Amino acid sequence: MTALLYGLIILLATCLGAITGAGGGAIIKPVFDLIGMDSASTIGVYSTIAVFSMCLSSLYKHSKSGQGFNKITMLLLAGGSLIGGYFGDRIFKALIQSFPNNRVTMIQAILLFLVLLAVLLFTLFKEHLPKLAIKAKAAIFGFGLAVGALSVFLGIGGGPLNVIVLLGFMSMTVKESTPYSIGMIFFAQMPKLLAIFGARSDTIFDLSLFPIIAVTAILGGYLGTQINHLLSEKQVTLMYRLMILSLLAICSFNIITNI
Repeated sequence: MTALLYGLIILLATCLGAITGAGGGAIIKPVFDLIGMDSASTIGVYSTIAVFSMCLSSLYKHSKSGQGFNKITMLLLAGGSLIGGYFGDRIFKALIQSFPNNRVTMIQAILLFLVLLAVLLFTLFKEHLPKLAIKAKAAIFGFGLAVGALSVFLGIGGGPLNVIVLLGFMSMTVKESTPYSIGMIFFAQMPKLLAIFGARSDTIFDLSLFPIIAVTAILGGYLGTQINHLLSEKQVTLMYRLMILSLLAICSFNIITNI
């Protein structure tokens, strides 16, 4: 029953995430919290597996596209994300050792609510915001560090945060930002994956769910990409905003129920 329910949620989440460009992690985490079948640490593991599987699929598709990228910028963002992912995972583990599960879930829900609200406001008012094109290497590395830490701590993969950084602060187009976003997500998840499969992992999880999570995440991403090509820009934008509003409502409910 758990495998069927989780598989269906991940399939729909990654499909919707691929349609809107927001990624599936930002949907999986709050919905799993809403269901409440597992602890925050276990949900974090399952979300990481789903995000990483979808990321590998995206890497494969991008390698076939032939799209180039700036190697120095990629190295800075990826390096920052790798280190940030490590610290994000360490902070999360320290939190679950210090507070009960419902308090950890509430803290994550509050932070995710603020992240999603910031993303929604950015998409609504980006035409009225100053056009920034930050090129300083230290700042770019810092962006990767901050996004990596927060995305791993929240268990969301980083898609919504990447939108603000790459489009808002570095003036990239959606197409230009794709390889950098994939790279940031990939490297941010590495420390947590090593912890999951290494001797240091003390989180209780069902290993038999991993193949189902991986397959449904990849399938959902593929289906979502195909659907995205059939929709107009206006339809995708509407779906994106409705999705963010729905997630804000779910986060609000998660905050209230875990007080």
